[in-house]
Amino acid sequence: MLKKILLITLLLSVFSCAQRYASVPQGERTDLPEEAYYHYILGYDAELSGKWEDALKHYSEVLKIDPASLYIKTQMSYIFLRTGKVQDAIAMAEETIKTNPDYIPGLMLLGELYNSQKNTDGATKVFERVVKLDPTQDDAYIFLGVLYASDHRYNDAIDVLESLLTIDPDNVMGIYYLGLINMDLEAYDKAAEYFKKAIDIKPNFDSAYVNLGIISEVKGDLKQAEEYYRRSTEINPHNTIALERLAQIYLKEKTVGKAIEQLKELSVREPANIDVHRRLGFLYIEEKQYDRAIEEFRIVLEAKPLDTAIRYYLAVALEEIDRTKEAIEELKKIIDIDPKNIGAFLNLGFLYSKEGHYADAARFYEEMLSFEKGKPEIYVYLGLSYMQMKDYKKAEAVFTDGLKLFPDDAELNFNIAVMYEKTGRFDEMVKHLKHTIEINPEHADALNYLGYSYADKGMNLNEALSLVEKALKLKPDNGYIIDSLGWVYFKMGRYDDAAETIKKAVSIIGNDPVIYEHLGDIYLSQGLDKDALKAWEKAVEFQEKEEGLKERVEEKIKNLKLKIPAPGGSPGRQN
Repeated sequence: MLKKILLITLLLSVFSCAQRYASVPQGERTDLPEEAYYHYILGYDAELSGKWEDALKHYSEVLKIDPASLYIKTQMSYIFLRTGKVQDAIAMAEETIKTNPDYIPGLMLLGELYNSQKNTDGATKVFERVVKLDPTQDDAYIFLGVLYASDHRYNDAIDVLESLLTIDPDNVMGIYYLGLINMDLEAYDKAAEYFKKAIDIKPNFDSAYVNLGIISEVKGDLKQAEEYYRRSTEINPHNTIALERLAQIYLKEKTVGKAIEQLKELSVREPANIDVHRRLGFLYIEEKQYDRAIEEFRIVLEAKPLDTAIRYYLAVALEEIDRTKEAIEELKKIIDIDPKNIGAFLNLGFLYSKEGHYADAARFYEEMLSFEKGKPEIYVYLGLSYMQMKDYKKAEAVFTDGLKLFPDDAELNFNIAVMYEKTGRFDEMVKHLKHTIEINPEHADALNYLGYSYADKGMNLNEALSLVEKALKLKPDNGYIIDSLGWVYFKMGRYDDAAETIKKAVSIIGNDPVIYEHLGDIYLSQGLDKDALKAWEKAVEFQEKEEGLKERVEEKIKNLKLKIPAPGGSPGRQN
């Protein structure tokens, strides 16, 4: 990849024909008849003023008087080129050379024109002829060297450029291009020597510093590379390659803040460079500066409204700062552009679920299944949406359809097990939880769910303890699993261990009603009636999080106040 970049850079820096077509060098003898000279002066004046049609008209008058004027034909070729009439420029230049095959200004122009039209063979032959005719034509050597290099004739390229240096030892461009060719050959030490020599001759040669920076990067010396790039930007603040490379170095060094500053500077230099805004947006997301990410992504979308990838990340940034409605609108726009965009559909379903709009979420997941049945997670999310709506019949149908296609998908098995627990089908729940653990022995949620369910029924307590302990090793800071462990201890009669463990769960998750209910049950078993009452009252405070809990715990509170022993235990629940 580096070789391609270097060669393209090299070619672009030499063959920018549109920027090189100045007039034929002043001092060229016109040798025009006296009667033609008047039109020549008028044409030349029009050319200086940018009045190209007037210039062509007067030069045409000159050719009527002196049809053999090579100078005027070449001058007209340059004007054709300036006005975008490349084929006319080539035709005129070819006519000039046909008249006089050794006319150097005409040959130089024709070579450039051929190259601009990707006629590299023609351009090569022209510049080879120029070098033979006039060994003092420095530009011809450089053009020829680059043409050879573009054709992978590296030895010929080096020979012709070294020949130039025997004639003109301080030709800085010849030295520079030898450096580029050696970079292309991965002869980095030799390339660096040429670039340093070019800098000795031309101390403010910013491009040479850039290439020395690239060589330092290749060698893994990022500090030295940064120094070279900084020197380049000091010389030329508009050197966007140096600015880009600096940003890349900062990214490699994980100094995202510096990379952002570098790209911001680059965006000032190149306000139309949409890719800079794209990259800034991603960096701002990485830095959690979501407002700024949104600004950058909107700039990109102004220029490229059909860019669904950027619109997706815009939605992500909006979601992160709770601008959910705007995020939903952006995702809908993606679907308008790309009606089968899986990522947009999935995220829309997630956002609708997050907002509690489970029916809308289900609608989008159903639509996805109309064109995409190859992703088990769609069945999972759709089934969960129906479960949130307490439509367990539809949830079971969706999970069952999914399991027909993906019988060994751990999440489908786990979630249908949860659904079975919700509908009181204990044996089927156990069956699918066990299958989940067979598929993924480190599925912490399934381990915990099965262990808790056993404990809650007072069965298989040793196995329950083993399952929950394994889950806790996988997720040591999970308050729900810690609660399950405490509940296993309680069912095993280890009341002190149970109390300490449940207290730890409360310290992690302080608003879960079931954990407070468990704590109250444990306190009651220890004879700590007042503590039990406080814990249960706390459970009722958060009762909206657990269906059916309010009535159950209020009955325990009532019985305790009447000094009637409360029934132990509480039903299973999803953590």
